[in-house]
Amino acid sequence: PDAGDVIPGSGGCRKLRWAAKGHGKRGGARVIYYWITEDHRILFLDLYAKGESENLSDARLKALKRKKP
Repeated sequence: PDAGDVIPGSGGCRKLRWAAKGHGKRGGARVIYYWITEDHRILFLDLYAKGESENLSDARLKALKRKKP
């Protein structure tokens, strides 16, 4: 549950880099999630292809913060 890097300014959301087998460095995806430690739950907030965006925009980051408890 604590895999990936904490996204600065996200309130604890994490970005996990997920490689797609057979697609090299350009393939793969990014999974954005939030781990609720006291409830032992993981909320999956976003999933996107690596080529779509490396970093989250400010608007997308604000939207993710609204989704988490």
